[in-house]
Amino acid sequence: MIQGRTHLRSLTPLLSGAVAFLLLFCGQAGAQASLLDKEVAYRAADYCRGAAVRPIALSDDQTVPCLDGRIEKETEVSAARRLREGGLFVVRSAGGDIASAIALANALRERRAMVVVYDQCLSSCANHLLIASDRSYVLKGALVAWGYESSDPALPSCARFAMEKTQDGDCRLQRGSCQPLSADEAQWRETLLAQSGFYKERMVDPYFEPPPDNRYLRKVIESLYPDTHAYHHIGWTLLPRYVARLFRTRIVYESYPEGRAEVDEMVARLRLDMRVIYDP
Repeated sequence: MIQGRTHLRSLTPLLSGAVAFLLLFCGQAGAQASLLDKEVAYRAADYCRGAAVRPIALSDDQTVPCLDGRIEKETEVSAARRLREGGLFVVRSAGGDIASAIALANALRERRAMVVVYDQCLSSCANHLLIASDRSYVLKGALVAWGYESSDPALPSCARFAMEKTQDGDCRLQRGSCQPLSADEAQWRETLLAQSGFYKERMVDPYFEPPPDNRYLRKVIESLYPDTHAYHHIGWTLLPRYVARLFRTRIVYESYPEGRAEVDEMVARLRLDMRVIYDP
C-alpha cells in the first residue's frame, strides 16, 4: 500500500481542479496554466517521493502514478492505464527497457497525462517518457539527458561516430552498444520502432533518428575520443528551443541548467557514472 494518505487527501482536490482547468484552458491562458502546472507538479512530486511501492505506484484517487527507478523488461503498465484522464505521471528514472518505455508512453498518451520529471530522466526516460503525451514539466534541478539506450543492462551505453551524411549535410552519431549489435538485436530495434509508430506520431522533424542530438553536440562528442570513435557512458542535454522544433510535446523546463558547471553538479549529486554534455 502507498504511504502518505494524509498528504494525498490534501493533494486530491488540487489535482482534480487542476486536471479540469488544464484540459479546458491549456493554450488559452498560458501564464495561468504554467503557474498551475508548477504548483501541481511540486505537490505530485512530493507525494511520489514518499510513495512506498517501487518502481510504480498509483495514488488511491488514480490521479498520480509514480515511476521511481529503472524501467524493467515487461514493466507493469496497468497503473498508467488506470490513470484518470488528464492526470499526472511523475517520473524519476535513469532509463531501461525500450519496449516497456514505449508501452508506458503509449498508455500515458491515451490518458492525456501530463508528465512531471524530478531528479533525473535519462536514456529511455528522455527518449520515450518525456515525450509520451502532449505536455511535460521538468522541475528545477532535474537532469534530463538523452543518449543511446542499451537493451542489455549488463552492457554500458555507447555512441559511435559515423561519417555518413545526414539531411543537414553533417555527420551523425551512429547508435549502438559498446559491443557490436547482433543481427537479431538490430532487427528487433528496427521492427520495434517501426511497428510502434512511436516517433512518427510525436515528432515534428520527419527525418528524426533517436536519440535526438544537434550539430554542436555531434562535434563535441567527436572531439572527445577522436582515435577510438567510441563514446562510453555519455549523455547530453538539449536546449529547450531546439527541443521545441523536434517534438510535438510541449516540454516546459522550470529552469534549464545555466551552464556545464550546473550539469556537472547534478551528475555528482545523482552519483551518475556518466558524462553529460551541456548544450548551450
